[in-house]
Amino acid sequence: MFRASRYIKFKQFWILGIVVFILASSPAFAKDLFKWFPFTRKDSLGEWQEKIFKGRVLYSVYEDKKSGYLSAYSKESASGIFYRLTFNPKKEPMASWRWKVVKFPDKKEGDNSSTAWIEKDDYAARFYVIFPGITFNSTRSLEYVWDKELPKGNIITSPYFKNIKIIVLESGEKNLGNWVYEERNIYKDFKEAFGEEREPGPAGAIAIMTDSDNSLSTAEAYYDDIKVGYKNEPESE
Repeated sequence: MFRASRYIKFKQFWILGIVVFILASSPAFAKDLFKWFPFTRKDSLGEWQEKIFKGRVLYSVYEDKKSGYLSAYSKESASGIFYRLTFNPKKEPMASWRWKVVKFPDKKEGDNSSTAWIEKDDYAARFYVIFPGITFNSTRSLEYVWDKELPKGNIITSPYFKNIKIIVLESGEKNLGNWVYEERNIYKDFKEAFGEEREPGPAGAIAIMTDSDNSLSTAEAYYDDIKVGYKNEPESE
C-alpha cells in the first residue's frame, strides 16, 4: 500500500488556509447569526470556499423534489469546502446536520503501526467547527467524523496537529446508505476535547471534507440540513 509521506503535513494546512482567509478578509467578527444550509438550490455552494490538498473532490448539489442535498465524491483525492461565519459557542452552542455515507475509503483495517495514521486519516464524512486564533498554533478545531472502524464516542488528537480534536460520532456500516441526524453542543464538546480550563473564542468557520487520497481509494457521502449557531430551537433568519 502506498504510504503518502509527502502529504503527512498537508492536511493541517486545510485549517491554516481557512484561518488565513478569515483573518485577511475581515478585521472584526460580524454579528452572531443563525445559519441554515438546506442545499435546495443548484447555486447553494456559491458562498462556500474550496481548499485543495491533493486532487479535487467532486462536491455537487442535487435537488430532490422539494428538498436537496450535497454530494461529495472522492477518487484518490482530498479537498474540502468551508463557510466563513461567526457565532459565540457559549451563547449559541448548538450545531446540527444530516449525513449519509455511501462508500467508505478502503483503509487497512486493524493496522496499528506507527505509520498507519497516514492511510487511516481518510474519512468518508467530516464536519469541522474552526476557532481561529491570532496565530496558527493558537487555532483550534473540532472535527466530527463517521468512520468504518474507530469506536463511536472516541475523542482523538489529530496526527497532523495537536489542536485538532477528532470526535467519532458514527462508526461502522450499520447505517451505511441511510441518513443519520446529528446535533451537538459545540461548547460542551470543546470543553471535553480541550479541557475544562479552556474557553473557546468565537467560531470562525465550518467545513466539510470527504477524502480518500492516502488510501488511494474512493469515498462518497452526502450532507444536508446544516444548522449552526442556535440555542435549543433555531430562529428563522
